[in-house]
Amino acid sequence: MDLKRIQMKVESLIGLDQRRWRQAPYGLYSVNLHRVGDYREASGDPNVYSCTPSQLDAHIRFFKQHFDIVSLDDVTQAIASPALLKNRRCMAITFDDGYADNYHHAFPILTSHQVPAAFFIATGLVGNNVLPWWDKVAFLLKNSALSTIKLTQWVNSVGYKGDIKQFIRLVLKEIKASGQCLDKQIEELESLTGLNSSYPSPEFVSWAQLKEMYKAGMTIGAHSHHHYILSSLTDDEILFELQHSKKLLEEHLGISINAFSYPVGNQSTYNNGVIEALKSSGYELAFNFRPGINASVEKKCYDLHRFPIEPTMTTDSFKKMVSYAPVY
Repeated sequence: MDLKRIQMKVESLIGLDQRRWRQAPYGLYSVNLHRVGDYREASGDPNVYSCTPSQLDAHIRFFKQHFDIVSLDDVTQAIASPALLKNRRCMAITFDDGYADNYHHAFPILTSHQVPAAFFIATGLVGNNVLPWWDKVAFLLKNSALSTIKLTQWVNSVGYKGDIKQFIRLVLKEIKASGQCLDKQIEELESLTGLNSSYPSPEFVSWAQLKEMYKAGMTIGAHSHHHYILSSLTDDEILFELQHSKKLLEEHLGISINAFSYPVGNQSTYNNGVIEALKSSGYELAFNFRPGINASVEKKCYDLHRFPIEPTMTTDSFKKMVSYAPVY
């Protein structure tokens, strides 16, 4: 057990964790979700499910009690005028990828609570019969008898130990860490499993649904076009991912797009080159997928942190997560 976990355990035993929560610093607390539904019913990757509709409703009720829920327009304004977020604990609710359950489940709950949220869309998945690479990987593993996987460029092999959700998570971790072309890795996995032509239909929002969500007060942002790991691409490929997704969203929705979230979003998936490409492409802010409190939005506008929402999260675990989070 590392020192941080020991500290959390000791402070919990003596009640200091509740004091930390009550004295949480001012700033922007952004949460990130992906799918809304029951991960046990997933044909693709169960790890992209954040919560059920009833859990989302409960989360939003809790957020409304403890934070000022703000839109991305508010965040953009705060970049130019930091005083707008001063002495406030603000919350920005965000969703990545653009799954159809965001429209069918999340959107009605958000509107019933009259709170805004941002939806970051991987445009290559909208209006096309394309299953994303992570859902392909999950489908292949679920329908294969293989108990150990090691692709050519991997350092480590991954073994199945009775938990298919964890098996999928670990295989995806190796795929992301390898730095190799995603399509080539999936082709090799298809060859190993003997499966490549029976993928389920994708489940993503339509342009009409996105337009309806925007008109109802939701913010739409870009999440690249193909959802590739940006740091593994060439400069020209990065520019295409950023500019083409922005162009498609603006053309189909008739709006200006200024916000981005990094695909995968951990520290190794974007770099200064990606940030410079964002700036030159007309984006004003970007979110990662790393926990933290944003105390200086104006200084870190291309590296804003988000807390993940997961199916096992409770009110107490959320409080503990943010109470011990780093401040940026």
